[in-house]
Amino acid sequence: MSSASTERQLQMWVRALSAGLNGRGISVLHQRRDHTYDLAENLPEEWTGRDVVGYREADFLALPLARQIITAFDACLSSGQSQRVGFELSDPIRRKQFQAQLLPDADGVTTIVTDVTEERGREAAVNELLREVSHRSKNLLAIVQSVAMQTARHSTSIQQFLDRFRGRLHALSSTQDLVTESNWRGTHLQSLVTSQLARIGPLALGKTRMTGENPVLGPNAALHIGLAIHELAANAALHGALAHIGAGHIWIDAKLSPDDRQLVIEWQETGIEHAKGREPARFGTMVLEHVVPLSVGGEALFTVDADHVSYRLSVPTDQFAV
Repeated sequence: MSSASTERQLQMWVRALSAGLNGRGISVLHQRRDHTYDLAENLPEEWTGRDVVGYREADFLALPLARQIITAFDACLSSGQSQRVGFELSDPIRRKQFQAQLLPDADGVTTIVTDVTEERGREAAVNELLREVSHRSKNLLAIVQSVAMQTARHSTSIQQFLDRFRGRLHALSSTQDLVTESNWRGTHLQSLVTSQLARIGPLALGKTRMTGENPVLGPNAALHIGLAIHELAANAALHGALAHIGAGHIWIDAKLSPDDRQLVIEWQETGIEHAKGREPARFGTMVLEHVVPLSVGGEALFTVDADHVSYRLSVPTDQFAV
C-alpha cells in the first residue's frame, strides 16, 4: 500500500473517530515521546480554543495542569503502566470535572479524556440523598422509641400497651407513606387528616368536615400533626363523636394567622354527651399539649368541656408551604 493510500486511510479513521466522539464528552489525544501532540480529537471547549497539534502541554495548558500531565506522561513511559489524572476546568457557567487516562504505546502516549461532571454530580446527589435518608430514619426511630417508652409508662397492662402502641405506630407509618410518596417534600394537610381518619373507618370520614387552607406540611410537621390527629380520632372513636352513628360531628379548620406567620389548625368535636372527664390517656394528652407543639415550634391548647372537645395548634411558616 502506498504512503498516500496509508495517509488517506489514516485521515478517514481520524474523521470516523472524531464523528464517533462528538457530543459524548470523550476526547482522544496522542503525544510523541518528546511530549509533542500529533493527534487531538473532540477537545473540551474549556481546554483550549486552538489546535494543539504540534504543541506541548505547557504551550496551551495552565501551568499546574500542564505539570500534572507531564508527570503522568513521564511515569507512563518509564513504568509502561497507564496513569490517571483528575482535573477541573471552568467555563462562564460552572466548573467541569475531567478524568484523563494516559496509555503508553510504541510511539508515545495516548490520552483519553472523559468529562465526568454529570457523573460526579449524580454521585454527589446520591450521597446527599443517602445522608438525608439516614438523618430522617434516625429521627423517625427516635420518635418511635419515645412513643414506645411513653406508651408503656402510661399503660396498665401488656394488652393495653400493645393496642395503643400499635395504633400510634400505624399512624406514623401512614404518614410516612404519604411523605415518601412525595419524595420527602411532605404532604397536604387534608390528605394527612383523611389518611388518619380512614384508619378509624368510614364513619369517621362521614362525620368529619374539613375547611380552610390545605398547605403542604413538611416531613417533620406531617409526622407530628398526623400523630395528634390520631390521638384525637382514637379518643373520639372510643367515647366521642365517632363512638356512635348518630352522636356528634367533627369540624377541622385551618387558617393563616392575620400576619401570615402561622397556620392555625383547629379540631372541634361537638354534639356529644358527657365529654368531660373523657380525655385521651395521659400520654395522648401529653402528645397533644406538649410533644406536637414542641416538635413543630408552635403552641397548642386542648380543652374538654361537658359536650365539646377542642384542640387548637399553631404551626410556624417554616413547617409548611401554602
